[in-house]
Amino acid sequence: MFQVNAFLARRLLAAITLGVACAILVTILMQSWTLTRTMENLRDQNVDASLSNMLPLINESIWAFDSANVARAAEALLRDPYISGVAIQSIEGEINLHLGDLSDRDPDWLQPTEERTELATENALIIATPVIHDFNDTPTTIGWIYLRSDNELIRNQVSLVLGGALVSAIVAIVFLLAALYWVVQRLVARPIRHFSEYVQRISPDDFTQWSQQREPLLEGRRDEIGQLYEVFNRQHDNLIERDKALRQHQDDLEKVVAERTEQLQQSNRSLTDSLEKLKIAQEELLQSEKLASLGNLVSGVAHEVNTPLGISITAASHLTSEARTAQRALGNNQLKKSDLERFFSECLETGDLLSANLDRAAQLIRSFKQVAVDQTSEELRHINLHAYIDEVLTSLKPKYKNAPIEVINDIEPDVTTRLSPGALAQVVTNLVINSLMHGFDDGQRVGQIRFSSAAASNHRISLVYEDNGVGMSEETLKHIFDPFYTTRRSSGGSGLGMNIVFNLVTGKLGGRIQIHSPPHDGCRFRITLPLKTNAELAEGL
Repeated sequence: MFQVNAFLARRLLAAITLGVACAILVTILMQSWTLTRTMENLRDQNVDASLSNMLPLINESIWAFDSANVARAAEALLRDPYISGVAIQSIEGEINLHLGDLSDRDPDWLQPTEERTELATENALIIATPVIHDFNDTPTTIGWIYLRSDNELIRNQVSLVLGGALVSAIVAIVFLLAALYWVVQRLVARPIRHFSEYVQRISPDDFTQWSQQREPLLEGRRDEIGQLYEVFNRQHDNLIERDKALRQHQDDLEKVVAERTEQLQQSNRSLTDSLEKLKIAQEELLQSEKLASLGNLVSGVAHEVNTPLGISITAASHLTSEARTAQRALGNNQLKKSDLERFFSECLETGDLLSANLDRAAQLIRSFKQVAVDQTSEELRHINLHAYIDEVLTSLKPKYKNAPIEVINDIEPDVTTRLSPGALAQVVTNLVINSLMHGFDDGQRVGQIRFSSAAASNHRISLVYEDNGVGMSEETLKHIFDPFYTTRRSSGGSGLGMNIVFNLVTGKLGGRIQIHSPPHDGCRFRITLPLKTNAELAEGL
C-alpha cells in the first residue's frame, strides 16, 4: 500500500508527460507540414518573381544572340537563394548555358517544351519555361529557360523554426512538470500516505482490537481526501459497533445451535432406529411377498399336476385290471387269440396315455422346481432368455389357463446372457399377476400378454412386456413404483409388486425399466438388461 502511494505522483506525472509528449508530437508534425507548405509557397513566389524580372532581358538577349547578357541574366537568377541551377538554351543552339546544379548531361527533362511545366522531386523543384518572342505579331519560341530549386533550404528553415519551438516547449514542460510534481506530492500523495498509515494503525488483523482514533493531519480537510477520511471514520465506527452486536448475537446463536444440535442428534438417533426397523420390516414384507408368490405357484402347480396324475392312476388301475383278466383266462386255458390281441392293444393305448400324462406332470414339476430354486437363490447363471421365459410361463400357466387370455413369447430364440434368473422370474411373475389382477379384472376380460425383445446400444437387450388391458390412470402411473401403493387395497393388494419389480431390475439385474400406459389402452414395460454374447459367455466359462 505504501509503495503505491509513494509512486502515485510519479505515475501521475508520467501519464501527464506521456499525454503532453503525444500532443507536442502531433503539434510539431502538423506545424512541420504547415510550415513546409508555407515555405514552398514562398519559394514559388520568389522564383516566379525572379523569373518574371529576368525573362524580358533573356528574351531580348537570345533574339539578339547576346550570350554575355544571357550569362549576366542567368547569374542574376542564381543570386536568388531559392534558385540553385539555371540552364538557358536557344532554339538554334547558338546559346546553351548551364550554371549551378543544372548540367547539359543531366536529366532527360531538359527537353524543349511549348508551355511552362514544373517537375517536383524529393529533393528539388524543376521549372521549364519557353522563351517566346513576338515576331511580326506572331509569338515564336526562340529558346527555353530551366530553373532548379533545392528543397534543402526549405528543410533547414523549417528545422530551425521547429527546433526553437521544441526547445521552448521542452523547457516549459520541465518547469510545468516540476510544479505539478510538487503540487501532487503536497495535495495528493502525502495525504494519501498519511491516510494509509492511519488505516493500518487503527485496523489490525484482529477485529476486536479495532480502535476509535483520529489523524490530526487529515482533520478539517474540505477536499475529496477529507471527505474520504470522514466517510471511512463513520464506517469504521459503525463496523466496531456492529462487531460488538455481532459477537453478542454469535454467542447467543452458539447456545441456540448447541441446544438444537443436541435435539437434532436425538432426533437423528430416533430416525436411524426407525429407519433400521423400517428396512427390516420392508425386507420381511418383500420376502413375504416373494414367498406368497411362490406359494401361489405351489397351489397352482399342485392343482395342475393333479389332473395328469389322476389320469395316470386311472390308466394304471385299468391296465392292472386288464392284466389280471388276461392272467385268469390264461390259467383256465380260456385265453383266445382275440383276447390276447385286445389285451396288447389296451396295454399300448394305456401306456401312451400314461407316458403323455406323466411327461406333462414331469414338465410342470421341472419348470416349477427350476423357478422355485431360482426365486430362493441369488446365484448368477447363463440362460437362454426365450427358453427361461417359457419355463416361468409354464409355472404360471395355472393362473391364466382358464382365463380368456393369450400369452405369447416372441423373444428372439438365440438371446443368451448371464444374470440372476430368480430376479428375472420374480419380475415376470409380478408383471403377469399384475396384468391379470388389474389389467384384465382377475382374468375376466379377454386380452393378450406379449413378451418380445429388441436390441439396445452398448451391449444391452430390451425385454418388452405389454398387455392390452384397461391401462392406468395418470395418478396410478405417477406412483406405480412407489412401495405400498395399490388400487386394490380392499381386495388384498399389498402395493409391493411393482416396487419389487423396480428394485430387482435396477438392483440385481443392473438394468433400467420404463413404462408407457395410455388410459384404457393397455400398458407397455421396456426393461433394458446387460447383454453378453455367446463368445463373452464362453470366455466367462
